Amino acid sequence: MSAGLTEKLSKPFIAKPSFWPALATLFFGSFVGMYHVVSLNVSLPGFIGIFHTDLGKVQWIITGFSLACGVIAPASGYAGDRFGGKQVFLFCLAGITVTSVLCAFSWNIYALIAFRILQGVFCGLIQPVSLALIYRTVPADKQPLAVSVWSFSTILGTALAPSVSGWLQGYDWHLIFLVTVPVGILALVIGSRILPSNSVNKETKLDRIGLALAASGSLSLLLLFGNIYAWGWKSAAFWVCLIVGVGSSVWFIIHQLRTKTPLLQLRLFRNRTFTISLVVSLILSVALYSGIYFVPLYLSEIHGLSSFHIGLLFLPGAACLTCATFFSGRYYHKFGPAVLAIVGTSILIATTYLFSRLQVSTSLLAIMIIIAIRNTGTGLALTPVTNAGMMAIPKELSGHASALINWLRQIFSAMALGLFTSLFYARLAVHQEQLGKSDEAYPSAYTLSINDAFLFSAIIILSALPLALLLRKPKGVSCVEASTTDAIRANRS
Repeated sequence: MSAGLTEKLSKPFIAKPSFWPALATLFFGSFVGMYHVVSLNVSLPGFIGIFHTDLGKVQWIITGFSLACGVIAPASGYAGDRFGGKQVFLFCLAGITVTSVLCAFSWNIYALIAFRILQGVFCGLIQPVSLALIYRTVPADKQPLAVSVWSFSTILGTALAPSVSGWLQGYDWHLIFLVTVPVGILALVIGSRILPSNSVNKETKLDRIGLALAASGSLSLLLLFGNIYAWGWKSAAFWVCLIVGVGSSVWFIIHQLRTKTPLLQLRLFRNRTFTISLVVSLILSVALYSGIYFVPLYLSEIHGLSSFHIGLLFLPGAACLTCATFFSGRYYHKFGPAVLAIVGTSILIATTYLFSRLQVSTSLLAIMIIIAIRNTGTGLALTPVTNAGMMAIPKELSGHASALINWLRQIFSAMALGLFTSLFYARLAVHQEQLGKSDEAYPSAYTLSINDAFLFSAIIILSALPLALLLRKPKGVSCVEASTTDAIRANRS
């Protein structure tokens, strides 16, 4: 990469007066993308009656979408370098808006599945591209705050989308998809005027072999861990997906380290701070999604709450998440990522353990308070950890770093949920055997199984504490980080 291009990429593009409008555009774009990632988790069974079909077909509304997200995410780094971050962001935002309209007017289940897969392509790109835009355009002193706002949009979409879609399905299912269209159009219009254009490298070539290997590996692993309980480890599908997934992943790593124009810069792992922050963020993401997944199950099955009421119960937690996220961004430079991550992770461990002590008679107030405290820990820990890793690398590599982070988060989160689900059903069988399979014993067995899943999650989160201690306050690019960049440049030449 030429010195002139590096200088252009290193220069912040967002002027001070347009900081908040530009950040708001990235916020709403990220929110729209995340909304459609989780919007159908609660309302999925309703489509069985809407389209007069069965659960096996309906599940592909989510499965096909998730596979598309996982396959396309590694290409976001190339897309940003080749076409420009602003152009790719606006293209994805337009794509999400158009596919939302198409999903709303689906005439049968097959049309909806096809449009959801297409929507997954745009949603899989917009998250890493929007994060990379922050580090390419926002001045370093404002990046922690900017990432806090961006992270909040992601988690807010995760928290609100299930309850909103559940309520809208009871009123008019088409609105589940149309509700984000006005937001998408507004963000598209403002973004085209406010967001700055960055330099592009038209000589960048797409690593087709790397993309094919990443796609086959992602597809195989996502299918494997999404169906691990249903298939069982003795089935042929289990072993085929395992062999293809692991084999493609190993071949992908070897290919990326040998080629001059890799799809993802795996040499970023030479950067100690980036590697530690990525591992910690993967662990925290697993913790985040385990809570979002199992708490609603418990509230629905044991307390009989509707998806809308479950969403209301999560609202105080969303408020705490907002405050903690902004606090971590505001005081990032004062306390440093290690302190914030340790405090937040400790809160996550304690509250996750409390969830492993649930009873059938646990009050809704107690659950709401634990959710609020748990979200506070998430807000304190996740954003500083991500920011520490992204700030440790040069701006010119932010697209590859963002693509790597988002891709691995999707893969590991899906794998973790598959393992948690398998653990839950395995423990449910054990507890039903111990307590009996009567209707009276079922709530107790169900609750104990969720407790086991949360205890497993708490143990996983515990492993993040010693790693968080290794994070340091940001002091610019270190010698190790500089050598990483030099190695990547040397490999290109």
